[in-house]
Amino acid sequence: MLDDLSASVATKLVVEDLQQATKPAQPATASSSALWVDRYKPNRFTELLGDDRVHREVLSWVKEWDNCVFGKGKARGKKRARGDEDGENTDEWRRPKEKLLLLSGPPGLGKTTLAHIVAAHAGYEAFEINASDARSADVVDLRIRPALESGSKVGSSKPVLVVIDEIDGATGGSENAGGFIHKLIQLTYDRPKKKGKQGEKTQSRPLRRPIICICNDLYAASLAKLRQHARIVRFSRPNDLHIIRRLREICEGENMKADARALATLVGVAQGDFRGCLNTLQMLKSRNTEVTETMVRSATEGMKEAEASQMVVLNDLFSPLSRKRAKELGIREDEPRFVSRLSREIDGCGSIDKVAIGCFEHYALLHRHDGTFSRYVKGMEWICTYDHMSGTMRTDREYSLMPYLSYSLVAFYPLFQERGAQKAERPKADWEHYTQTKTNQEIYGSLAQCLRTAASRCGGGYRHFSNEPLLQLELAPYLNRIISPPLRPVNSQVIRPAEKALLARLVDIMATLELRFVQEKNEDGQLVYRLDPPVDVFVTYDGKRAADLAVSRYAVRHLVAAEIDAQVIARHAEGLEKTKGKTDPFFAGKKSAGADEGQPAAKRARKDDKLVEKAAVDFFGRTIIPKETHQSIAKAARKANVYRVSYKFNEGNSAAVRKPVKVSAFL
Repeated sequence: MLDDLSASVATKLVVEDLQQATKPAQPATASSSALWVDRYKPNRFTELLGDDRVHREVLSWVKEWDNCVFGKGKARGKKRARGDEDGENTDEWRRPKEKLLLLSGPPGLGKTTLAHIVAAHAGYEAFEINASDARSADVVDLRIRPALESGSKVGSSKPVLVVIDEIDGATGGSENAGGFIHKLIQLTYDRPKKKGKQGEKTQSRPLRRPIICICNDLYAASLAKLRQHARIVRFSRPNDLHIIRRLREICEGENMKADARALATLVGVAQGDFRGCLNTLQMLKSRNTEVTETMVRSATEGMKEAEASQMVVLNDLFSPLSRKRAKELGIREDEPRFVSRLSREIDGCGSIDKVAIGCFEHYALLHRHDGTFSRYVKGMEWICTYDHMSGTMRTDREYSLMPYLSYSLVAFYPLFQERGAQKAERPKADWEHYTQTKTNQEIYGSLAQCLRTAASRCGGGYRHFSNEPLLQLELAPYLNRIISPPLRPVNSQVIRPAEKALLARLVDIMATLELRFVQEKNEDGQLVYRLDPPVDVFVTYDGKRAADLAVSRYAVRHLVAAEIDAQVIARHAEGLEKTKGKTDPFFAGKKSAGADEGQPAAKRARKDDKLVEKAAVDFFGRTIIPKETHQSIAKAARKANVYRVSYKFNEGNSAAVRKPVKVSAFL
């Protein structure tokens, strides 16, 4: 009887185990009010959804802290840590090279979940702080630093791992020393030892716990300094098939019918946001037990779209909605409502000014059959409307006009949208003109500096031209004419007197203003002379050269360049000749003659006698006369005949008359 009883009990237990195994997995908190996001969140590392390579990279960085936190050594034969080229960590505490980890990617991909799962898997207790809510730098000193220095949370024996979520919303991108980002970076520095008041050595505690930062926009202005001190891991959108498979498993566990087409539409509208997909399915489950494509489209009409890029917005403005794009947005292709859709895209791209510049560049390139050009006129009117509203908003600070800016650009859709039209290109004219303006400003600055130098040399003769408006309007437009006189390419020895005077005047002006003709090779390999500073670049336009302005020839510029070099050398030699033998008595350490005039004559005579060098005498007091040897005489003669000669080689040829002359003839 005991055997029968034990057999019946064993059979009953096996049946209960089978029923428990075949029952859908439900978490402990399976109440109807619990969010599916919390109910189906992964609890183990193997349950994570997405790129396994990214997950392993985050885990490997956290495991690099094992020697510092747990005192464990790395096992032999394992892969080298990143940043250790020789396979050995030179840090005193065996910490990784980058002491911060920065996770970046679109919202809803599971970055925060990954940080918590990896922390638990590696033996840490996660300590999460939302940087968007805690924007002040005091949070680092009052919450983060104490948690790092204590090593663990209150009531927990595990070491702490700090997770800072939405760090791109924190302040600290400026030069403010008290910013959140600045304080966080200071935690990674190992400060040197300091001596206290009584001579005791004190040292701030080094960072001995890992910190994981999470952001949506990696290139936000507030993260400019943090990117240099952190290891960056980028999250990408997982494959849609993996998300659809996971959503189907959840629907089966909730006794909810959902076809693959409806789930694919939901994933496309959510842009891979798994959290948004779960919230939408939970909302549909509260109303129906079946999910169809029509229900998904109607339920996702108000879903916030991901930020579209500038080129996507431009192409949507000038081309009708394609089937693929309509499927991603969750709307019908023939739906006539485009104003709200396009306005949301323009506002969401974050660069409405660049979209306006792209519209201004692209609409004129479209070839539409319009005899009256009415579409182009209307497009220009809408551009002017946008410019007027944008200018008023910025000058008068009427920021209430900002929500209406996008509607002036939406008007391009009914005017120019055409299937198969030319794709919009990235606007580059604005940037090209900006760079050209900066280049011209630098040239003006160089020319103004040359004018100030000339004014100091010529007694203020050119000082009135250094004023920027006067320089740009009065001097620069005529400077190209001044340096391009009608000269013939002949030798300076046989030039006419009138041309010689004109050449001398030109050389004097260019030498005074420090204008030079620099020889260089063009793209074809031919030698040309370029003006430096290149004032003629923004004065002479391509194809718009004045008819009375002669074309500057290579031979003429070669002649002028040689005369300018000779003039500069002559001026330099003249300046050296004037200052030769003159020494400032103050800098020479000698008193001027006028300083001794007030002293008595006898005292000055005694002082002069002391300074006179005494002649050498022999034992009997006779003066020793030194004998000049032949070597000293030859050496003195050699010193007297030493000259310094400099040569300058000019590439090219000249048809002038040549005569052999020795160098000694010029000395």
